[in-house]
Parts: sequence; structure tokens; C-alpha cells
Amino acid sequence: MLKKIIAASFVLICANAQAQDEAVEEVIVSGIMDSDEYYEMPAVTLKKQGDFMVQDVRIVNDSRDKGLREKEIRESLQALAESANKQGNIQLAYGDEFLRTLDPKDKSLVFPKDGSRADTSYFNFSVKQKVNQQLSAQEQEAALEKFIKSAKKVGRTELVLNGEADLSIVTPEKYRYEVIQKISEENTRLRQAIGQNCDIQLDGISNRVKWQRSGITELVIYIPYRTQLLCKQN
Repeated sequence: MLKKIIAASFVLICANAQAQDEAVEEVIVSGIMDSDEYYEMPAVTLKKQGDFMVQDVRIVNDSRDKGLREKEIRESLQALAESANKQGNIQLAYGDEFLRTLDPKDKSLVFPKDGSRADTSYFNFSVKQKVNQQLSAQEQEAALEKFIKSAKKVGRTELVLNGEADLSIVTPEKYRYEVIQKISEENTRLRQAIGQNCDIQLDGISNRVKWQRSGITELVIYIPYRTQLLCKQN
């Protein structure tokens, strides 16, 4: 039964393979799950470190001239990008739920006017720091904040941190078969525990991988499946 379900799942994945190959999907994971979310999860989950710690930042400039504002914002972003390259484990990105690499020289970037302040433009972006399992979560948070606050700011540019750092996960579907393997192992133990007169039926195993943040740098990965026991009468 499990082999047949896995085969069906594989067909669904292949249908989406081309889209996944064309662009690496990096997803923002914000907020640590509460007890209700925990109890709604299936029995089998996979605990993983996030790929990046992500801090939202707003860059603001209030020079009188619009052209000068945009020039100083771009130069500040460029200086930050150069520092990130030297650091090696830090990158700049932008986007809401899905992150894209930020190139300060990209002419398509738009710096909106702040409606609450005269002669002020801004831009929202993210600073990503690769999760390092050798350091504590607190040390990583402190290092990321220090990097941002020590950034070079050109002219009348300011950097404002928005909230606490989130996590990101790159291509969550890469964990699919690791989760399925754990489900298979759990069902083998379940059959041994209840006896051989019961068959196990899985529903929802072809669903997409989901995730929840369980700690500062940790994620819980799972597939929302259900297990049914079909037992024969003696």
C-alpha cells in the first residue's frame, strides 16, 4: 500500500519539477507555533535548522532633493552589499513571503515616498545570515543585529530594524522523501505493535510539504497526512 502511495506522490512531484528547477524557492517563516498548531500536526514530523536568519530592515532618507535621496539610498545599499560579500555568510534580499536577491544597482527598484514625512523616501529589504549550528541562536541574532547597525550610511540615510528576525527555508520540498521515510518507519513499528491483522492506509501523503517555526533557528517539517487502521476480525 505504501509503495503505491509513494508512486502516486512521485507523479505529482514530477509535474512540478520544471517550475522548481527554474527558480529556487526561499520562503519566509515567521512566528513560533503555539500549542494549538502543535496538536494539529500529524504524528510524524522532521526537525531541521532553518537555512537563513532573516531581519527585515527599512532604509530611509530625508534629503530635500528626490534624486539625491535615491542616490544616497542606493549607495548605502551598495555599501551594505559589499560588506555582506566580505562577511561571506550574509546576503541582501527583498520580497514578502518569497525572497529574491537584492541588487542595489537594479534600475527597476522603486523607492516610495513616505506619506507621513515630508521629503522622505524608503525601501524595505531583508538582511539574511546563514544559520550556523556551531553558534547559539542568541549569538547569531546578536551578530546579525551588529552587522546591520554597523553598516555605512551615506548622507541622510538611516537603517531601521523592523521587529525580530524571522527564518527562511530554501526549497522546502527537498525534505519530502525524508519525511516519507520517517512515516514509513513509523508505520512499520505501528504494525509490529498492533499485530499483523491490521492494514495501514495513508491519506494525504501526496500533499505538499508544510513547515512551522519551532524555535529561533529551528523548523518542524511535515506532510499533512492521516493514518487509518483497517483491522480484520478473527
